[in-house]
Amino acid sequence: MNQATAPAVRSRDLAIVLAGGRGSRLYDLTDAQAKPALPVGPSCRLIDFTLANVSNSAIAQAMVLTQYAPETLRSHIEASWQSRHRGGPLGIELLDGSDFGGFNGTADAVGKVRAAIDAKAPDLVVILAGDHLYQMDYRPFMDAHRRSGAGVTVGAAHVPVGTAREFGIMQVDDDGRIVDFFEKPAAARSSADRPGFALASMGIYVFSWSRLKSLLDRLAPLHEELDFGKHVLPQMVEGRLAHAYTLPGRGDAAPLWRDLGTIDAYHRVHSEMAAGTLPLDPSWPVPLDVAATPVLDPSRIHARDSISVFSWTGSSIAHGALIGAGSRLDNVVVLPGARIGRNVTIHDAIVTQDAVLPDGFELDRALRAPGRWCTISEGGIHVLSARALANLARLDGSALHARPLLASTDRSRTEAPALRLLANGRR
Repeated sequence: MNQATAPAVRSRDLAIVLAGGRGSRLYDLTDAQAKPALPVGPSCRLIDFTLANVSNSAIAQAMVLTQYAPETLRSHIEASWQSRHRGGPLGIELLDGSDFGGFNGTADAVGKVRAAIDAKAPDLVVILAGDHLYQMDYRPFMDAHRRSGAGVTVGAAHVPVGTAREFGIMQVDDDGRIVDFFEKPAAARSSADRPGFALASMGIYVFSWSRLKSLLDRLAPLHEELDFGKHVLPQMVEGRLAHAYTLPGRGDAAPLWRDLGTIDAYHRVHSEMAAGTLPLDPSWPVPLDVAATPVLDPSRIHARDSISVFSWTGSSIAHGALIGAGSRLDNVVVLPGARIGRNVTIHDAIVTQDAVLPDGFELDRALRAPGRWCTISEGGIHVLSARALANLARLDGSALHARPLLASTDRSRTEAPALRLLANGRR
């Protein structure tokens, strides 16, 4: 995916990014924001990886379709993409379901904004999910669609057979034509080209716009909630009109594609970032202040503080988080805006943007409170949110230590300074 030379801009192609989903398996993390708006790493949102793919692929036009809790996503895109890149090669239009009577399914969303799409007169449309973390050059994907003459080309990635039940799984013939499609099967066969792995739909598609319009017109009256994976793709597979394009890796490495649909998956990708093991391709950048490995920058430390004011083994800490002196974090993801007091001890957790952990808070002690007060994932990750802490206060107020957080006027004693996450540092 090297960009040694400036690519030709694809002015007649349109990217449509579906960004209206909540992500119900993320529980507290998406109480107030859509899944594509989730913070990832030091300063990004999940949708930034998809928009970076669009920008780096030289697609000139993009639409972002929002619905659930769109405010955070809209403000982020306006500030980080529309304002920063105004006049640049990528134009982004934001369209919300509330202005179109509500979107009832992914394909219904595209159908309801057809007038806006028609106004751009695209040849091809690439339908993208705004809630996956991956790096992909869409140009070979779209070129493969043109060469094959397929009705639809589906982006595909190999996933372990044991996790196939979480995805739409495809079987393809030697020409790449999809011959079978199973939505979240209880069991899946291995892909012929990679034993132990199944070929999963990435939820991204290339269509000619004229063909997709005709298909949506035909299917819309038949389904109350029209969805690409449930209705459009099976129709195309049945007609032998669907081809698969497998996401290539970089060199001999496996391709980077992560569905952050669970708490464990979301926590895991931050752990990889903290360890510097997430295989991001530096030649395919997110045009924001992104870092693979978070470290403290001494130039940002208050003169009366030191880097040793707290410890954070294996943890990922976002810009704008405040952490008090003497606190100990082990395997913790701290999201922007979170406030953690002095002498706090937590482990195996995600601290959300609205969370305020008071001085002296100890997670292990709080877990002894009667009843379940926080979400705990299958992998044992605790979600510490404002909602969870309110639950804890009702069950056992003493576990929260009633002292106010950051109440002292001596900032050097009550909080570590704002953190800066650097791209190539190591702790």
